[in-house]
Amino acid sequence: MNLTLYGDDSKGLIRLDPRTKLLIFFASGMMSLNSYSDITMLVYALTLCIVLALCGKPWTALKAGLLFVLVVCFRMVMENSPGGAPAVVLILSALSTIFLFSFPVIMSILLLVQTTRISHFLSAFQTMHLPVKLIVPIAVFFRFLPTVADEWTGIRKAMAFRGISLSFRSIVRHPAKTIEYILIPLLFSSVSVMEEMAAAAMARGMDIDHQRTSYEEVNYL
Repeated sequence: MNLTLYGDDSKGLIRLDPRTKLLIFFASGMMSLNSYSDITMLVYALTLCIVLALCGKPWTALKAGLLFVLVVCFRMVMENSPGGAPAVVLILSALSTIFLFSFPVIMSILLLVQTTRISHFLSAFQTMHLPVKLIVPIAVFFRFLPTVADEWTGIRKAMAFRGISLSFRSIVRHPAKTIEYILIPLLFSSVSVMEEMAAAAMARGMDIDHQRTSYEEVNYL
């Protein structure tokens, strides 16, 4: 099973507690919903890029920061453009605005996922004294996502071997075949993977009542 979806911050200049990253995620959601200032959003987004770079993902932070600045410049040009079709300008301006105000949430998700190992998540949740009935589903869910990504890769390869196209045009023209060839195999494989993950979590003692020991230290910041 490939777990490359989750990274770690071992090469970073700072190491944040997973609970701090969760707090940043919720704060980013509140910022995106309640902030109406472009300057505030720009400062907050670039701050998240700096934090992501300090946590060991400088290239990801650099690419995300450049994309954010480019979209800001594009939005300014579209709003101040004297010509062009008004409907097109309005649509492009709206799409760029949606991206800019959802950018903090996207960056906080990248910070949460790409700089945290699954074992760090579980150790942090145990430190928070969460009930076992909540920790077990979370553990299964975290390991479920990369496994489903592997299943999706296998489905695409199987479709390619059978000469079935997976382009946007074919999906729009034949939605029923898309459900038959993609969604149904993915759903059946996901159910079996979830059952295997739950059994593996139980075999490792995730459902015990007392506090489990862990090699991970999560009390960084």
